[in-house]
Amino acid sequence: MKGKLFFDIRNIARIIFAILAIWICIRFSKECARGILDGILFCIEVTVPSLFFFMTASAYLVKSGAARALTKPLDRISRFLFRLPYPALTAILTALVGGYPTGARCAAMLCEEGELSREQAEKTAIIAVGAGPGFILSFIGSALLGSPPAGAILLAAQIIGTLMTGIIAGRMIKCGDAQPNPTKTTSKNNLIIESVTDASKAVFAMCSMIVLCSAVTQIVAAISSYKALTDICTALLEITAGCAAMCGHYPMALIAFFTGFGGISVHLQIYAAMGDIPLRKGLFFLYRILQGIITSAAAYILLLVFPVEFRVFNSVDLPLTAANYATIAGSAALILCCLCFLGSVRNIRQHRVIRGTAITNRR
Repeated sequence: MKGKLFFDIRNIARIIFAILAIWICIRFSKECARGILDGILFCIEVTVPSLFFFMTASAYLVKSGAARALTKPLDRISRFLFRLPYPALTAILTALVGGYPTGARCAAMLCEEGELSREQAEKTAIIAVGAGPGFILSFIGSALLGSPPAGAILLAAQIIGTLMTGIIAGRMIKCGDAQPNPTKTTSKNNLIIESVTDASKAVFAMCSMIVLCSAVTQIVAAISSYKALTDICTALLEITAGCAAMCGHYPMALIAFFTGFGGISVHLQIYAAMGDIPLRKGLFFLYRILQGIITSAAAYILLLVFPVEFRVFNSVDLPLTAANYATIAGSAALILCCLCFLGSVRNIRQHRVIRGTAITNRR
């Protein structure tokens, strides 16, 4: 009877949260609107142009079987380090090169293609999290800190944090050797179409999470009167805005922690990228804290060994988005994502109807 009770603790908490969220939206409507606008502009200018092609290429590698051929010789290394079969290395390497959400999406695609089981995909998604070289070297190192060597130190710390977290998770998380079961098949004649559609759905979901966290960030800034608290909350919510607020004002070890942690926005993007594959959110969150601590410690040690000079106080307020430099290409890419997403919904419904009919006929 417990499960059938409507007004249990969870439902009461959800109702209170919904009422509170509606009140905040009404009370801080201007800040919410500004945050949504900033989030949309950020997606148009940064997220879509930087991730869409990379996500498409990753999908093509997985669906065409090229990723399997590339990582097969590294099977022993993968099983020794992460206790995972060699296809999982594709997602881990993709995360190291492409940045935060790409590794999780690649893990989900490997599960859908039958390369990994659902448990192995979940374990891979917990490991394959990290900021990309472009974000750390160009944005944090050069633009914010004014020191490419400082960006290189942060990148090295990020790679160490990802690998060390992966080694620990490999031994702590048991996923067994269950036989992978493909949830969908890809026609070899439609590889490009399937890859573009899959990337479009993933990027569209990621952009939605970015817009949500951007709005919350603006509301937090309006509520809090303490700059330090606002900066910490911003970094916890959205890593890009957090780094822009913290660089030049806080120790690099603290910045390294937040790049390893990723921020709630990144976490939500990863949940969206995993689709129907379950991901234990509490466990995922604990490993992000662990990765942040390892990344921070690695950055601190590397700075002791290789001291670098960087800008102590940032004299230029860098906005979250490059709104004044929005391009037609970025806008077109976002529109393409939306169209592909809407078109894919119809295909998914048709596929489910056909699969349901087939199951009925078998019975």
